[in-house]
Amino acid sequence: MKKLLPLLILIVSSSAHAGFLLEVGGTYMADTLSTTETQTSTKYFYNLGGLFSLKKNIWGGWNYSGVSHTDKDTATTTYSSVDTGPYLKWQFGRNELYSLSMAYNILSKGKFSDGSVTEEWTGTSMWFQFGVMPEVREGFHLGASLNYYLATYSKKTVSGVESNASNSKSWIFPMLTLTKQW
Repeated sequence: MKKLLPLLILIVSSSAHAGFLLEVGGTYMADTLSTTETQTSTKYFYNLGGLFSLKKNIWGGWNYSGVSHTDKDTATTTYSSVDTGPYLKWQFGRNELYSLSMAYNILSKGKFSDGSVTEEWTGTSMWFQFGVMPEVREGFHLGASLNYYLATYSKKTVSGVESNASNSKSWIFPMLTLTKQW
């Protein structure tokens, strides 16, 4: 414990000097269409980012995000993915009202099921975000953003058998985001 304390102090003091930004965001959408057959759709996206100040309004760090889509008609189709990778954010405008962000997720692990077969997909993804986030308290920004997500998968595994694949998923969606700066 005595060796851990100096390391913790060093990390906290260097982080406080450099500046740190924590970001949490998410969206959830549900839809039901009732005709002779009921169709439902549920979609969500979430992200968690930890970023350090690179310059005055430019942040760099790491992103962890997830996406899930479930569509139910006569059969249920599901897609989900957990992604992680480097993340850049640029805040600009008066009081850093606007932001442009990009994550290149070097690891994207997806799962797809058409109701009969489940496939596990491996590849990369990108996520772009344009946000309008006013400062609600000192260091806290809360707002909305327009997002574009694109995942491309080069490998798939079905019943333990791995093979090459060419699958992709893209989605444009709104999202609420909260950031805290230190």
